[in-house]
Amino acid sequence: MARPNWWGSSMPPSQDPMFAGLGQAMKVGTDLLAALIVGGGLGWAVDTYVLSSKPWGLVVGLILGLVAGIRNAYRAAQHWDKS
Repeated sequence: MARPNWWGSSMPPSQDPMFAGLGQAMKVGTDLLAALIVGGGLGWAVDTYVLSSKPWGLVVGLILGLVAGIRNAYRAAQHWDKS
């Protein structure tokens, strides 16, 4: 089965600054949300199956997810000047 032309290739950057900025904002928002979901899920799993220390595992997981998400957003923002 032949793969479509766009499979695995990246789209060229948008020439319109509004859409380029919108794409960057969507990426940062998605990264932050994903980090919160993963951190909260791991904290919940630790609470439920390992420590039974409700709600502290969830709280710590959410805080660590927030820190990881902010760190990823900061690192992404550093690369905006170069691209």
